[in-house]
Amino acid sequence: MGDSVVSGSGRRSGRGRDAAGGAGTSALTIWASRLFIAVVLIYLFAPVVVTVLFSFTTSPRLSLPIEGVTLDWYRKAFADPLFTTALNNSLVLAVVTAVVSVTLGVTFSFGMARLSARTRGPLLTASLLPAAVPALVLGVALAVFFTALNRPPGLVNAAIGHILVALPFVILTLNARLETFDFSVTEAARDLGASPLRTFRDITFPIMRPSVIGAALLAMALSIDEFVVTWFTIGNQQTLPVLIWGLLRRGIDPTVNALATVVLVSLVFLVVLSSLLSRRRS
Repeated sequence: MGDSVVSGSGRRSGRGRDAAGGAGTSALTIWASRLFIAVVLIYLFAPVVVTVLFSFTTSPRLSLPIEGVTLDWYRKAFADPLFTTALNNSLVLAVVTAVVSVTLGVTFSFGMARLSARTRGPLLTASLLPAAVPALVLGVALAVFFTALNRPPGLVNAAIGHILVALPFVILTLNARLETFDFSVTEAARDLGASPLRTFRDITFPIMRPSVIGAALLAMALSIDEFVVTWFTIGNQQTLPVLIWGLLRRGIDPTVNALATVVLVSLVFLVVLSSLLSRRRS
């Protein structure tokens, strides 16, 4: 009996050591996971933080620690006619891209939603293929295409390229919303005598409005950020990314960081707002 008591006590002691060892291993795993996540986040955001930080430095030399804080580089950037022209071109392209890509995307997505699943799958895949094509290949292809048509480079060519870049993402966003859309609501409205236009105005569009606005904001963000396709199609005109690239060829100063920060803040705002609106349900 004494041996049995000793044996039971040994088993309990062994289980206690195993539990303590398991708890230690679990804590070590958690800390290792947190450290890994922190390293990845630092890797992702360190260049962005440095760019924003140097846009406020008082010294033209990009070195740490910064000597002081100022907004002079932003004033200098906004006073430059090249910046105002590039900003105007970027905004025009963003608005045109949003309006055209959303119009085409809504039409295409609603038409595709009426098809069978067997037909809808290949069509959705085909509509997303331009997003998989490298921007360099797309830019060269557009440049060759416009040259063959004897079209001079300019904002119109750039707008066509931006729409081509943004349209697959607009279709993807709207298609995700239409997967849960109840078409019986529109059918009931038609049965009650509503015209197709009134059905769309009073029922369909209010339900789809958050996703449509979110897709438009996403298209604007893609347009403002686009560089490669723009460079091959815009010719002597400039957008903000093209202007920043041109300034970088002459060297980096805080004015470039200020311009990059303006673009960064605009993109973050548009993407976050687009994400919030796309998740909203009427």
